[in-house]
Amino acid sequence: MKRLISRHEFRGWLAFFLLAVAVVIIFHAVSQLDVFVAWIARFVWIIAPFLWGFLLAYILNIPREKLEGVIEKSKAPWALKHKRGLSVLAVYLILITAGSLLSILVFPRVIETVADLFNFLPTLFDEIHGFLYRLSNDDSFPFDFSDLLYGLTFDEVLAFIDFEYVGLLFDGAVAFLSFLFRFVLAIITSVYFMAEGKKIRKVTKRIFKAILPQKAYRPLVKYGREINLYFKRYIYCQVLDAIILGTIMTLLLSLLQVQYALALGPMLGFANLIPFFGAIIGTIVAVIVIFVTDGTTMGFVAGIIMVVIQQIDANYIFPRLIGGSMKISPILVIIGITVGNAYFGIVGMIVAIPIVTVARNIIDEILLHIEAKKETRRNIHEEEV
Repeated sequence: MKRLISRHEFRGWLAFFLLAVAVVIIFHAVSQLDVFVAWIARFVWIIAPFLWGFLLAYILNIPREKLEGVIEKSKAPWALKHKRGLSVLAVYLILITAGSLLSILVFPRVIETVADLFNFLPTLFDEIHGFLYRLSNDDSFPFDFSDLLYGLTFDEVLAFIDFEYVGLLFDGAVAFLSFLFRFVLAIITSVYFMAEGKKIRKVTKRIFKAILPQKAYRPLVKYGREINLYFKRYIYCQVLDAIILGTIMTLLLSLLQVQYALALGPMLGFANLIPFFGAIIGTIVAVIVIFVTDGTTMGFVAGIIMVVIQQIDANYIFPRLIGGSMKISPILVIIGITVGNAYFGIVGMIVAIPIVTVARNIIDEILLHIEAKKETRRNIHEEEV
């Protein structure tokens, strides 16, 4: 049967249609910018659970592939037939087990520490109050807080709190339930993404192959695979770095005889998985816990040690892990993270290293192509001479 339209004509009409749609969208976006931005924000909020589900599936797919390789080695016909489903099930069973152990072993201690912190607040207030009062009576100190501090008690401070804001707790509870629903939706979505991964990749390839010319499709597939590979290596290095940092912190805090060393060390390692803010938040939480449970002096000492170790990790250990895995100079790692953070924040820090690595490969290929052309011209010129 004769085709009504050739593939070349289809691509031409499709490109024209997409251009027209883009012009219409841009015109309406510029003419009604506020409405367009609000619509985009609403749309992103709606699909956010699916995006988080895709991200979770992408991360969990790394251990899933390893488990699938183990299943393939078993040579069992039934296992080979259902290897993808079994590997997905195994990954989530491991994840659920780890979460259960965390809730049993760590969360009770966290709640106990928070309760101790609230019980310690009056004592902490008295210590700060006495310190500021003595400082105000010092002639060398330029500020005088004595009138403000005189007769001030912890109960009076609590009296300043407007308990009408307790209604915010209800709003917070509603927000938490909404978050919980979206979190469960993200988990369910990630299961489907992992189970249907091959079909999704196949459909995506067909779409790009139909839209793009062959000259554009081949580089897209090539560099897309490279970016995927480097992202997986980056995630692997991040997890390995978190394990190293968590182990070091656990050992050092144990040597200092910190009460909750076995809980705080892994927590600091896990917090390090969050770019930039994770290390800061983790350190602040750990210092507060140590300050409450082990005293002020131990809190300061532990805080200094944490900051020093994290600086060593950020500027020496992690760049070397990334450089060794991706065959990229540690200085390029530091520059990539710095520039990515400056322009795009946390997202920039996450994508910087894979993008820098692929950009370096592209530049290497361009340089090799230019050098090969020069060498060919040189050889032709020598033959003519």
